[in-house]
Amino acid sequence: MRTTFTYRIIVIMLCWLFTSTSLEGQIAADVVRVENDSLMIRIDNRKGEEYKNLLFYFGLNEDSLFNYKNIGPLAKEGWALTHIDKHVAEIGKPISTDSLINWGSQPVIFNGNIPLEGTPGYPAPVPYGLNNFKGTPGVFENKNDETVFFLKGNMDAKNVLLSGNFNNWSTSSTPMTKTDTGWVMVLKLKPGKYFYKYIVDGTWIHDTNNELKEDDGYTGYNSTYFHYNHTFRLKGYTGAKNVIVSGSFNGWNEKELKLKKTTDGWALDLYLREGTHAYKFIVDGEWILDPANPVVRPDGMGHFNSFIGVGDTTLFILNGYTSARLVILTGSFNAWNTAELEMKKISGGWELPYVLAPGNYEYKYIVDGTWISDPQNPFTTGKNEETNSCRIVGANYNFMLEAFPNAKEVLLSGSFNNWADPGYRMMRSDGGWRFPVYLPAGKYTYKFVVDGNWILDPANPLIEENEHGTGNSVIWIEPQEQFMEK
Repeated sequence: MRTTFTYRIIVIMLCWLFTSTSLEGQIAADVVRVENDSLMIRIDNRKGEEYKNLLFYFGLNEDSLFNYKNIGPLAKEGWALTHIDKHVAEIGKPISTDSLINWGSQPVIFNGNIPLEGTPGYPAPVPYGLNNFKGTPGVFENKNDETVFFLKGNMDAKNVLLSGNFNNWSTSSTPMTKTDTGWVMVLKLKPGKYFYKYIVDGTWIHDTNNELKEDDGYTGYNSTYFHYNHTFRLKGYTGAKNVIVSGSFNGWNEKELKLKKTTDGWALDLYLREGTHAYKFIVDGEWILDPANPVVRPDGMGHFNSFIGVGDTTLFILNGYTSARLVILTGSFNAWNTAELEMKKISGGWELPYVLAPGNYEYKYIVDGTWISDPQNPFTTGKNEETNSCRIVGANYNFMLEAFPNAKEVLLSGSFNNWADPGYRMMRSDGGWRFPVYLPAGKYTYKFVVDGNWILDPANPLIEENEHGTGNSVIWIEPQEQFMEK
């Protein structure tokens, strides 16, 4: 069948649907078809891995789809549920008519932006967050640092469930327990930002007591909750009228984060993302360092800031250079500040402990004014004087190329490093090449560059077409579990 249409397209070759990795038979006839000028996708829950991958690609939730006939944010993108029964759901979207596609020989064409997050509704990382409830909070942490969700009332309901990004928006896995005044569920959540709703006898409702809300992709919104992990404290200054904390995490906003008065000073609970943060207090208009925090560093503009770290510490060590007078660490994690991170001289070199969130970072040392990459680190990116060392914190994926043992250089480039050219320089390993990275949940495209030649990953059958007609290899990173039910 032939039809014509136009898109700003994402082209994905669903090679995982087939045992062959060749380009001849990229698409099963019963998965994608064109019917009445619409692109139709058939999702069959009896087809194992194919079924799982289609749900994952389109961001569909199995429970919501088959139990509530809900296709989520796809509805806003023009998709509609055209058929559903016990085993099969079909979604369709009208297509326009500008270019010729032969569905017997072309890859599958999908429209839209694929979110990097792998869990439907899972928010991107945020630097900080504050809750905002009317009256008594409906979500809070108990003395065991467990998150308590409480829905008041609804005493005539037969079944109430809690659904959110922490349980992949499940409509069955988290039933709430009825009490004498409402419904309760206790979860063990990691610090962070969460979306949630309640399902009362099949009807989705938000938390009317929660002022924090974000568009749910349908016609309503999700309630938003932050699990806190830090408290800013300033002792004394009890005669002050107004105390604010301002820092790198909120763009040095001078009005936003007001501390509350305590018996011996001031305090503010909030969520802070893992990593190192610069900050100061503003007491009745006067900026001051944190008198209880000994970690103070220059900001590169003649002033000083207090610093805190949330999470695990990464130790940077530069061996040698013992006759140097000053060594500075600088990198993508501190906007390449050339004065902030002075390293400490130790026996045989220099060191600096620094808290970094999981991620991929570039850095250099400045030794008495001279910029150098880390001579002990084999992982680098860039070339010549633009070569930077790479520090991977919390690596959760290893790119492996088990071939080309005689190559002089193998590089890795993809959507995770903005298709850098040159990309990450891979290290020889057991006759092949490797590079560890940290990747948040979601979909990524990539290629290897072997002695200047861009190639697909020969060990990966999943390929997505690109604008050059040469294809990119594709990987999916599954989301990590966000909670453990109590």
